[in-house]
Amino acid sequence: MTAADWQRLDPRMLAISLTWLVPPLCSTLLTLSITGGDLDLAAVITLGSIGLTFLIIAVAFGLRLLTTRFRITGDQVELRTGALFRQYRTVPRARIRSVDVTANPFHRALGLRVVRISTGEHVAADRRQLTLDGVSRDYAERLRRQLAPDGTAPDTALAVLRRRWLRYAPLTLWGIAGVGFVVGGFARLLDSLKINPAEVGFLRAAWSGLTGLPLWAAIIVPVLGVVLLGALTSLVTFVETWWDYRLEAVGDGALQLRRGLFSTRSVWLERRRLRGVQIAEPLLLRLARGAQLNAIATGLGKSDDRSTSTKSALLPPASRLEADRVATAVLGEKPGFLAGLELARAPRAALRRRVTWGLAAVALFEAPLVILGVLLTEVLLHIAWISSLVLVPLALAAAIDAYRSLGSGLLGRYLVTRYGTYARRTVLLDRSGIIAWSVNQSASQRRAGLATLVAMVAAGRGGYKVRDVALADGLALVREATPGMFEEFLESTPDNCSEPIEKSVPALPVQRQTP
Repeated sequence: MTAADWQRLDPRMLAISLTWLVPPLCSTLLTLSITGGDLDLAAVITLGSIGLTFLIIAVAFGLRLLTTRFRITGDQVELRTGALFRQYRTVPRARIRSVDVTANPFHRALGLRVVRISTGEHVAADRRQLTLDGVSRDYAERLRRQLAPDGTAPDTALAVLRRRWLRYAPLTLWGIAGVGFVVGGFARLLDSLKINPAEVGFLRAAWSGLTGLPLWAAIIVPVLGVVLLGALTSLVTFVETWWDYRLEAVGDGALQLRRGLFSTRSVWLERRRLRGVQIAEPLLLRLARGAQLNAIATGLGKSDDRSTSTKSALLPPASRLEADRVATAVLGEKPGFLAGLELARAPRAALRRRVTWGLAAVALFEAPLVILGVLLTEVLLHIAWISSLVLVPLALAAAIDAYRSLGSGLLGRYLVTRYGTYARRTVLLDRSGIIAWSVNQSASQRRAGLATLVAMVAAGRGGYKVRDVALADGLALVREATPGMFEEFLESTPDNCSEPIEKSVPALPVQRQTP
C-alpha cells in the first residue's frame, strides 16, 4: 500500500472541535443570569480558568484531527494519529466482531458519523476497539456493510417501537438520579463561584414558599417535585434513546438494531457471538409487569452486561411478555419457548441467610441511635424503636422476595439462573459457550451445605452465578449442563459430599470466602 491509500477524517470535524467551548459558554451565561450580570473577581477567575481549560482541549482535539489518518486494506483496518506522540493501531478484519455507527446531535447536524470497530477482546475499551470519529453518513454506512461479516439487507423485523411502552419509562428511576446529578452539579458551580444560594432569586423565592407551608407539606412538596421531575426526565430520555427503534434479523446470521432521536446508533450483532440473553426486572418495573432485555455476547465488556447498558440493550423497557417474545426470537427458538418457565427453588437455608442479612443491616443502622440515645438523649431511643417498626418488616419482605427470586435449571440448550430483589435478573446462557465452572463457598455457606456456582463464559461479565444451591444439587446441575466436562470427577463425588470439595472435585476451581 502506498501513502495515497491513507485517508483523512472529514474536514467538517474541525467544527466539532469547537463544541468543546460549549460548556464554558453555558457556565458563563448561567452565571450571568444568576448574578444579573454582576461578576466579582472570584467568579471571573473561575470562569476564565474553565474557558481556558476547554479552549486548550479544543485546540488539542483539532490538532489530533489534522494528524489522524486511516485506511482499509484487504486484511486489516489501520489507524494512526498524533503529532508529538504518535500512535498506530491495526485491527485484522478477520477479528472484527462488531461495527457500530453512532452520531451525537453535533455530528448529525453536520451529516457526520462515528464508526466503532470492535474486536470483542476482554481488554480495556481503547484497546479492543478502533474509532473513526468522524466520517460522512454515506461512507459510514458503506464501511459498516464492508466490514460486517454479512452484508445482506435486513429482511425480518423482530421488534419496533410501540407507544404503549412509554408508560414503563418513568419506572426505571434513572430520571430521579439524573435530577440529583443536576442539583449536585449546580450546587458545586455556585460553590466554585463563591455565590451564596440565598442570593439567587428563584432559590430564595422557593425557600420562602416552603417556609410558609406546614411541616408535612414542606416535606412532601419537594419530594413530590423531585419524583415528577424525575419521571419527566426518564420519559424524555426514553424518547431520545429509543426513538425510531427497530430490531431486525439480517438473514440467519446477524441482528441489526437502530435507534435514537438526537444521538443515533446502529448496532450490528452476529448470532454466532451471542451466548445468551439477560432479562432484567427492576423493582418498580417488575411491579408493572415490565422488563428490559440485554444481549450476552462476545465483544461486550463487563460494563455492557448491565441492564442499564445501551450497547447491549436489545429492547427498551417494555412488558415482560414482549421481553420474552423478543428474547425467544433473538435466540432463534420457537414462539412460546419461555412460556411457563419453571426453575428449581433454592433450599430453605438460603432464606435464612437472607433474613439474617436483612436483620443485620437493620441492627447496624439502629446501633448508633441506641448508643447515642443511652449516652445523650432518650429522643434518639424513641427514633430507634419507631424506625425499627418500619425497617424490620421491610428487611423481612426484601429477604423473602430475594429468596423467591432465586432459581436455576435447564431449558433446552440453555442454563437458566435467576436472582435479585431490587433488580431481578433472569439469565439464559447457552451451555455450549460455558468454558469452565467455579464453586464458591463462604464459611456460612459451608455450614448450611450451600454453594454458589459460577458458569464461566467468554462474554458479558465473564461469569454468571447460580446462587445458594445445595452442593449436591449444584454438582448435579454441572453434570447435566455440561456433560463430559468434569464427568470423571463428579462421578467420584459422594452424594452426601462429606469430603472437602477441593478433594472430591479437584477440577473445579474453589474459592474460599470470608463470611
